[in-house]
Amino acid sequence: MLLPSRYLLLGEDNPAGCFLDSLIINLGEMVMNANNRTGFVRLLAIAGQKKWHLIVSVLLAGFSSLCAMVPYITIYLSIIKLLDPTFGPQDYPYVTRLALWAVAGVLGRFFLLLASTMFSHVAAFNILYGLRAALARHLGTLHMGYFSDTRSGEIKKILMEDVEEIEQFIAHHVPDLASGVVLPVVTVACLFAVDWRMALVALIPLPLALCLQYFAFGSGDRDELMKNYHDSLEAMNGNMVEYVRGMPVVKVFNQSVNSFSRLKASVYAYRDFVNLWAEKAAPPWAAFTVITTSSLFFILPAGIWFYMKGSLSLSTLLLFLMMGSGYMLPLLKVALMGGTMSRIMEGVSRLDAILKQPGIKDAATPVLPERHSIEFRNVSFGYDDRLVLRNTSFFVEEGSVTALVGASGAGKSTIAQLLLRMWDVQDGEILVGGVDIREIPHERLMNLIGFVFQDAFMFSDTVYENIRMGMEGVTEGEVVKAAEAAQCMDFINALPHGLYTRIGEGGEVHLSGGERQRLSLARIFLKNAPIVILDEATAYADAENESKIQAAFSEVMTGRTVIVIAHRLSTITDADTILVIDDGGVAERGHHETLVEQGGLYRGMWDAHTAAKYWRFSINGGESC
Repeated sequence: MLLPSRYLLLGEDNPAGCFLDSLIINLGEMVMNANNRTGFVRLLAIAGQKKWHLIVSVLLAGFSSLCAMVPYITIYLSIIKLLDPTFGPQDYPYVTRLALWAVAGVLGRFFLLLASTMFSHVAAFNILYGLRAALARHLGTLHMGYFSDTRSGEIKKILMEDVEEIEQFIAHHVPDLASGVVLPVVTVACLFAVDWRMALVALIPLPLALCLQYFAFGSGDRDELMKNYHDSLEAMNGNMVEYVRGMPVVKVFNQSVNSFSRLKASVYAYRDFVNLWAEKAAPPWAAFTVITTSSLFFILPAGIWFYMKGSLSLSTLLLFLMMGSGYMLPLLKVALMGGTMSRIMEGVSRLDAILKQPGIKDAATPVLPERHSIEFRNVSFGYDDRLVLRNTSFFVEEGSVTALVGASGAGKSTIAQLLLRMWDVQDGEILVGGVDIREIPHERLMNLIGFVFQDAFMFSDTVYENIRMGMEGVTEGEVVKAAEAAQCMDFINALPHGLYTRIGEGGEVHLSGGERQRLSLARIFLKNAPIVILDEATAYADAENESKIQAAFSEVMTGRTVIVIAHRLSTITDADTILVIDDGGVAERGHHETLVEQGGLYRGMWDAHTAAKYWRFSINGGESC
């Protein structure tokens, strides 16, 4: 279930909550509308949500680079004055002022750089929050087929790692790019103004460095390299998640990570890819690094030769030794961004791939049902090439209890999930209160239906929040009332902190399957949905839990339209209608007694169910016990 954004971060009463909600919506719309852009332009489109913060950051970074020039210029002017034969006490105030200007330049550079970084980080963290929230919102609109075809490790990598990489671009690369461009340009301009010959000599490493950078990451190979990098990383993430989830089986069979062949293969594939990439890029990258830091190799011989010929002053030679050897260092920082930028842009393309997935669309003219009956009209649906439902039709009266029974894989859970629009039907239509569910706003449809899953999921949060599920305006008293109706308060009161005990992964306690299912029922009571679907809700319950769940069922079924999916036929004998699902359709329907008397599929299932009650272990082929 997708929680409201205010539940994720801020309370509704917090004014910042409305601002961040607006940011998420605007950012989501901006991202969706900019999906046709690619590469660097696409990154700028994402960063544009906080463009004024970034403009200020770029300007401050540029002025910071100008301040970095001040100490070198003051040293140059000081050397000229110190080498003047007429230098004396009368020049001390002038040299002192130059020294103060140098200190001011150093302080100004660092303060401006700090301010630039602050603006860029504020922009980055707001955009990252908006991106993740927009992605979470969009994921909540996708059909379940997308999640069936996409491993959770891949989605986790995009939501966490790929989005986090964008922070590098916005918070660090944007001001670094500004600084990396302004400082070399201003430095080279100053050098040409002083001596054009030495400036040309100082520029010799630049084309060499650019050529080596191209060979290190050729434009033809970079995109393919980045795609392979992300593919191998996603494969490793997905297999790691699968391995961790399967840890109970691994432990039971005394296996190790080496026995999980897919994880082992993906880790080695990632290692081999990174090693191959490093081997290919290392030689030209090492040469590039040497060239960008070896300007003195060209400046010093030429400068000494010009000085000995008398065409270059000592102060100018010293200026070139200071500034000519340092102007390439920002370019080294920009070059280091190259690999990071390619990785970021490939991650953004994968982020866009999620946002381009078609979500569940609301009708142009939505209709709200006034009743809560359910009808399937000639519904057909299948997964990939396997058809599960074939022209299935049935009607559920408002306020009645209808049970779905049948063999595993017959389509019972699929019927429930289609009603929730986890998928859309391929043929036919599903109606609630006489209205096609595709014409009902999806949020309204979710409010109409409460669902208790076979495997109840608990978030890593308090019991209180797991029952409340982000519903705004709910009081603690209402949560307690819902928990009491669901027979939960006996084990909740026994928890270390009662309602405020953390459960789920990483929580203080772990609840049993039956306790989790009772909490799911408490959610339904609190939601007060007029339609309830119970999917094998007693599957993991022991005898004590099952009796309490059944008591809660009696309460939750009162006055609601209920669909029960069950394998334990004894639990649904009092249902108003029983539908036997077989071969993609409704094979039989009626009351329990009627279906038993007919002697069809249901009778066979009932006989097998009752016979199972008398099953006993047999010892050494002897008498059962």
